[in-house]
Amino acid sequence: MFKSIAYVLRENLTNVYRIFCIARYELLADMRDSKFGLFWNFASPAIQVFTYWLIFGIAWHKKPVGGIGYLPWLVVGYAAWWFIQPCIQNGCSAIFSKTNVITKMKFPVSVLPATICVKEFFNHFCMLIITFVTLAICGYFPNIYWLGLIYYSLCAFVLVEAISLILSVLTMLWRDIRKLITSLMRMLMYFSPVIWECHFDKTVPFYELLNKVIKLNPIYYIVNGYRESVFYGKTFLDHPAQTLYFWVVVLILFTIGCMLMYKFKRKFIDLI
Repeated sequence: MFKSIAYVLRENLTNVYRIFCIARYELLADMRDSKFGLFWNFASPAIQVFTYWLIFGIAWHKKPVGGIGYLPWLVVGYAAWWFIQPCIQNGCSAIFSKTNVITKMKFPVSVLPATICVKEFFNHFCMLIITFVTLAICGYFPNIYWLGLIYYSLCAFVLVEAISLILSVLTMLWRDIRKLITSLMRMLMYFSPVIWECHFDKTVPFYELLNKVIKLNPIYYIVNGYRESVFYGKTFLDHPAQTLYFWVVVLILFTIGCMLMYKFKRKFIDLI
């Protein structure tokens, strides 16, 4: 176990520059594929948020959540999801999409999931700009607690890196994994939750159990952390039990990912 963790950490830490270069190249390649380039990095998340706001905030007359207007509440939570969702979904193909490289040269395969996360982190930064502009329009301005977004962004990065390690290897073993994950991502968004308040009231059957199940999702910790940093002036120190649980889950997932990567590191060519 420790040998596999050391192997993955060593490959990633010694190839930081390579990870950055691959992520930058793929990001620029995506921009070159469209006429407006960088515009879509801002337009795509803005359109998604606007759509959910129209449906839930306007059409369904969504009430303020925890004293916060639905639009600012939505855009902050969606900022976290806009980073997590593509990292998990594209992380499935992190290795499979680079088969032409790993078959022709000796390549540190374990760095490929990290390249996906670094690339999507730029899109996350664009989404945060949209978030800050929206918050300013709604009357919310930066304060010291907003620095908590740095911590929760790190949490999101480590979580999706661990998940991508696992899924990238499993996709090489079973190609259907990517289709399965793609199908489950929408359901995962509602179980995080991103666009609705997770606390079920007493009119819902088994509401206490459902509230506890929702909080077992590590993504809930990140999405809720974004909102608490911005709106409620709270830090991760206000939730020691949830913080401990989150990092234990991340450590377990990362360990599993490292073990899978180490076990199949010499078999990826045969799995193509």
